[in-house]
Amino acid sequence: MAKSSFWDDLGNTLTRKAKGLSSRAENLYEIQKIRNKLSAQERMTEKLMMDIGKMIYTRYEQGEAVDGETGVICEEISQHMLEADHFRDAIAASKGEKFCPACHKAVMREASFCPYCGAACPTAELEEKATDVIEQAEEELKDAAEAETTEAEEVTETEKTEEAAPEAETSEDTQEVVEEAEETATESEEKTE
Repeated sequence: MAKSSFWDDLGNTLTRKAKGLSSRAENLYEIQKIRNKLSAQERMTEKLMMDIGKMIYTRYEQGEAVDGETGVICEEISQHMLEADHFRDAIAASKGEKFCPACHKAVMREASFCPYCGAACPTAELEEKATDVIEQAEEELKDAAEAETTEAEEVTETEKTEEAAPEAETSEDTQEVVEEAEETATESEEKTE
């Protein structure tokens, strides 16, 4: 009987341990389910916070006023995005590509439009040429405006001179009359003497 009681005790001990382990496993399983739900809620909260941040940044990009600290963060984001664009451009240039300014996907350097989103993809060289043409046109317009102003001033001067000319002619006529009168007076005096 001693042998059977040993085996019975061993069986009972193993059963108790198995039940304890099963209970612990169920408890761990329940805890893990709760942790998964907690993690899902935290991810959702993080996503919603990111969405709020994106909305604020989008408004900032569109020119809406953003208050102090938020404005500083938005400016910092813009700086980081510019640096990222420069790095993307460097990578693309080394591969003979460029990045779409709208969807940021790599496209062939010669592409005028993005094959993914359809946005215009200007080439830096073309932009430089366009800038040169614009600057030249602005300079020509400025020169033309200056020439027009100078011409208008010359016309005004001519008009003033023409208006003054009849007065000068009248002065000259008056002076001639005075001189003739003086001569006549001198001749009359000579005759009387």
